[in-house]
Amino acid sequence: MTTHFLGGFTAQTRSKRILECFWRFFFYTSAFVYGCKIMVHKSWLWDVKQCWIGYPWHTTDDDVWLYYMVELTFYYSLLISSIFDVRRSDFWQLIFHHIVTIGLLSLSYAINFVRVGTLVLFSHDAADILLEGGKLVKYDKTRTKTTNGIFVVFLICWIATRLGYFPFTVMRSAVFEAASLIQPDYDVFDLFQVPYAPRIIIFMLCCLVVLHIFWTIIIGRIVYKTAMDGEAADIRSDSEEEELEAKRQSERKKILTKKRPTKQD
Repeated sequence: MTTHFLGGFTAQTRSKRILECFWRFFFYTSAFVYGCKIMVHKSWLWDVKQCWIGYPWHTTDDDVWLYYMVELTFYYSLLISSIFDVRRSDFWQLIFHHIVTIGLLSLSYAINFVRVGTLVLFSHDAADILLEGGKLVKYDKTRTKTTNGIFVVFLICWIATRLGYFPFTVMRSAVFEAASLIQPDYDVFDLFQVPYAPRIIIFMLCCLVVLHIFWTIIIGRIVYKTAMDGEAADIRSDSEEEELEAKRQSERKKILTKKRPTKQD
């Protein structure tokens, strides 16, 4: 009944998963291309200190505002659609990631830390393109070598952006350089000194790093499984065939329970 009234939105079918995967691939690609177009001319892309120098008198250009709002809206959609997705082993970590990202974007926009926010978005979209692209290719069972090749490139990009650039460039600057460039007497590690908002943002950035490490462990297990089996596979859930079979069995059970014995004359 629910599936019928929602137009199949809640149904976990192969075609629905492919369409969702394509939508995410399309968005991440479009957002990254647009991000490249606008960020290449921004000084803080090449010098992270520019995120803090001159604060809080930074102006937000129209292209940056659009970039920020579209990304924020997208993460809201991911959070809502997660309710209807298949619950994999990292379901709650993914929900937490969406909530932290939404909170980070909202708070950073409210206190005009937009520059560092754009760096977070820009560095995250690159790996997501390869992740969703690899998933799409994997739906074609004959493209094993292509899937493995994309996974290798994704792994390199993930390590470079999520475990390299983000913590050691963006976060390092936020923790050790921002205060001295904005307010020299401000101590980030003094939890009782106002304002509190910068510490909340740093805490959210730390949460993202922890999540990145968590997913890196999962990726490491995928690497091991790929080396053993010769094909990259998502270890967070059962195979697609098992999911479809479980769905068919559930539907058969519903049909059987609806049947009523006929009255004998």
